[in-house]
Formats: sequence, C-alpha cells, structure tokens
Amino acid sequence: MNELLATCIREPGNELISAECENLTGGKPDRDGVALCRTLEHVHKAAYVRAGIQRLAGGRGETLDRLVKEIAEMTFGAEDFRIEFLRLSERIQVRQYEAIIAVANAIDASPNLDAPRHRFLLAVQDDGLWFGEILTEADGSYVRHTAKPYRTSSSLPSRLSRALVNLVVPPARTILDLCCGTGSILFEAQAIGVTAYGVDWNPRMVGMSRKNLAHFGYAANVELADAREWSRTADALVTDLPYGRRLKMDGQIVRGILAHATRLAPVAVYVAGSDISNWLREGGYRDIEVFRVSKGARFTRYVHRARSCSWQGGSEAGRTGPRDCG
Repeated sequence: MNELLATCIREPGNELISAECENLTGGKPDRDGVALCRTLEHVHKAAYVRAGIQRLAGGRGETLDRLVKEIAEMTFGAEDFRIEFLRLSERIQVRQYEAIIAVANAIDASPNLDAPRHRFLLAVQDDGLWFGEILTEADGSYVRHTAKPYRTSSSLPSRLSRALVNLVVPPARTILDLCCGTGSILFEAQAIGVTAYGVDWNPRMVGMSRKNLAHFGYAANVELADAREWSRTADALVTDLPYGRRLKMDGQIVRGILAHATRLAPVAVYVAGSDISNWLREGGYRDIEVFRVSKGARFTRYVHRARSCSWQGGSEAGRTGPRDCG
C-alpha cells in the first residue's frame, strides 16, 4: 500500500484549507480532512496541514479486527514505537485505549512512549480504519509571528498569512506584497526561505513593517511607494488589499493596483472583503479562483488566486503561462 496522506485541520467556512493542501501536497482533503498526496516535502511549512503520513494498512471498509490481522502479517521497521490515535468520525464505534493496545500487540517490536523512533497513527474515519507512520508534521513556525511588536486592528493573522504564501510557494521563490501594512505576509515568506519585497504608501506602515521584520531577524525589503507605480517583478504577488468603510475610494485604488500589477508577476493572490473577480478580469487576470475564509457570522475574507494575461517575463511560477486568456 504505502500511500502518502496528509491530515488537515477541519474548520467550517475556511476554503483556504483545501487550496493550501493541494498546492503543498498535490492532494485535496476529503470531508474528514484527509488527502491522498503526491508529496509530503512541503508539509513542514504548512498553516492548515497537520501531518504527512505513509499509510501502511487499512482504509475504506476496514474494521479493527481486520486491521489488526493485517498489521500482524506485515514486516516493517517499528522498534521503539508509539501509537497515536486520531478520531475523525463517530460513525464507527471504537474505544481508543482498547484499539491502541490491540494494534500495539500486533506489532513485532517494543514500544517506547517517551522517546519513540517510530510514531504511528491509528485513524478512524467515517468509512473505515487505517494505520500509518507519521513522517513529517507542520512546524508551526508562524506562531512566533503573533508576537510582532507593531500591529493594527486590520493586521492579518499569522496562520492565515502563511496559508496565503503557501498558495504560490512552491513554485514561487520571490514574492511581492504591494500593500504590506505591518509585514504579516513578508514574515511568512521569509520564514520559509522565500525572498519577499514589500511596498506601502503609508510611511507609518512602512516603519512598522521594517521594525517588525528586524524584530524577527528578517531582511527589511520594504519601500515607501505607490503600488500603482511600482516596477519590481517577482514570481508571485501576495497582498491584502485595502478595504473597509471607505468602499468607494478603496474601489478606485484597488482597480488601479490590479491594472498595474498584472505586469509584475504571472500569478497573484489577493485578499479582499468581497468577491472582486470582476475587477480582476477587468484588470487583466484570468483563471480566477476564490476561497472564502469566514470569521464568525459577521465577516468573511475573500482570497483570490489568479493568473495574469499581461505578464511578459519568465519565472518558475509562471513557466506554464496563463490559461484562459482568450
């Protein structure tokens, strides 16, 4: 069997979870948050993907008795192991302790609960049980960025910012943030080894962003400029657009940014307070995807990922070129 799986958090109203998982692993999570993957190489930097697992036994329709029998007949490295339990459904009634003991007794090796060399996972899903070895986990490095010294009421949460970057990385190796604010997106890009450049036309924001980056030891590639006149290009653009109470003014600004930004990167991720797909099309974007991220019942962020039809440069992120630009 030896399939590669990823387990993701389950958060109703957050469509970004599936999109991040697909870009990082090549697999989309099912309703239980489990994805069949092509790779686990990038799981460590994830925001919403919890772990990468190699499934060794079990699956659809599997019962505990059959799973235990299958494991007992297998040969695999397991010395100094520990078994962890993940219940993703209440449909199949399995007692956690009894199930772990039954599986442990089927493994021809000695356990070591305090310092395991092998960590196994026994998972209960809606349609069956499966067993696998945990190969990698998200390192949660975005968490430390919640302690940034300078912020505003509209600053993006660190976890969300990491997920936004993960929509284009891989393959992007450089990104632009044209409305960088206090630097939330820049932190996350630099934390995973991506070169990031920030722009803001508010001197106060530029100052806060630079101080925040310095606080965490990141290069402060932030400049005071109007995004509609910026000329630096990159593999991808990731930005939280200005939106809020001044909707009419913000609309004019956003349209200007979008029209100009199509020439700066082949692919872009924009966060807005509403679906701006029409503005993206007018500005020269195609292949538009929208992911809603709800924050309670009162507020929803709309995350857009789109490809530019005006991009003329070459980059890793845009090597296949834009689609649907006719």
